[in-house]
Amino acid sequence: MARDPRLVQLGAFLHARRDEAPPPASAETGRRQVPGLRRGEVATLAFVSDEYYTRIEQGRVMPSADVVRRIAAALGLDDDQTQYALDLVTVPDVPPPNPEPSDPLRRLVDRMGEIPAVLVGPATAILAWNAAAARLMTDFGAVPPERRRYVQMLFTDPVLQSRFADLEAMRRTTIGIVRASSPAGPPTGDWIDELLRTDAEFAALWERNDVVRPHTHLRVRLRLPGGVEETVDQIVLQVVDDPHQRLIAFVPAG
Repeated sequence: MARDPRLVQLGAFLHARRDEAPPPASAETGRRQVPGLRRGEVATLAFVSDEYYTRIEQGRVMPSADVVRRIAAALGLDDDQTQYALDLVTVPDVPPPNPEPSDPLRRLVDRMGEIPAVLVGPATAILAWNAAAARLMTDFGAVPPERRRYVQMLFTDPVLQSRFADLEAMRRTTIGIVRASSPAGPPTGDWIDELLRTDAEFAALWERNDVVRPHTHLRVRLRLPGGVEETVDQIVLQVVDDPHQRLIAFVPAG
């Protein structure tokens, strides 16, 4: 029987975080042959058996939320990482495959004037944008709809890439958001497969299994057309009646 993809992803995620966790203060680092924590060390800290924790990492058992919280504490996970792990052991929330923004939302984005704004959906698909966003970021209208994803364009659109003073940080953040927004298991799609085959940087970041939950505010350093750098506040507002859609506005930092 095929294993639940949520459990497979949970195991891969915990394994990646375990490799990054600092070893116990009492450990003799010169004798350790693995990075981070051993499975048995995590099991001890989480008050579960070695066998049970091993089965969790292998994607063979559904742990309770309480066990997930104890493992998260043992690994030193932050709030975003802990919530992602908890999402994987709850009922999956599958986004609609082809969301369409409402007409009022489209008009709102268009009428935000000189405030650059984009509306994104599942997997950061760009659903709408205004003229100010096209001037600031890139000509979204020139990109075919099936390739018009914010995360995808951070690896395929040279103009959009050139706008970020710290492109790698933005790539890591956006990939983390895509992963964290897929509680049904690891995100899938032809665009992911294509980037894994053709872009070594994407593959390396993807395999890190990092997660980042969308937050209301993120400060970003941009390179504007003409080479001038400016710090902007990226403001994210979630659509109440469709949590898979978010309005992102770029406001010059005060």
